[in-house]
Amino acid sequence: MKTLKSVFTISLLLGSITFASAQFGGNRMNNGMGMGMGTRNQQNIQNNSNFGRNEKSAEEIEKERVENINKTVEFLKTELKLDELQIIVIRKEIETSSKKIYAVVKNDEISEEDKTKEIEAISEKTDTTINTFLNAEQKEKYKKFIENKKENLNKLKEKRSR
Repeated sequence: MKTLKSVFTISLLLGSITFASAQFGGNRMNNGMGMGMGTRNQQNIQNNSNFGRNEKSAEEIEKERVENINKTVEFLKTELKLDELQIIVIRKEIETSSKKIYAVVKNDEISEEDKTKEIEAISEKTDTTINTFLNAEQKEKYKKFIENKKENLNKLKEKRSR
């Protein structure tokens, strides 16, 4: 279950703020956030012989990972007004980072604390690399985007610890 939470946390780090809010919205159906999440969880529970477990197949995880990358790149493309070369390079960097993070999450030989540190290091390297391809105005917007992601992640951690 911790691995699944880590995968969703990674999605938050790599996803747009809007998408991340929808992913972690739980079952808040009234405001439209997390709308599909409740239905998916109910289907997983019904289809899973281990009642209450939310295990996903490798194909489902990969599909979600690709969707998260696409949404993140689309969000950055729109918000930062990226040109085609920037889109290609940034997509490649996010894909590489996502694969590395997934490998860390799946490694059962590493403690949760070490996984967190490793993921943070990968994320920081990704942000640094992405920044090298942005102009001054884009860097400022990207910095705000990263700050908002961290703020949302901290709120999520607080919510989970309650």
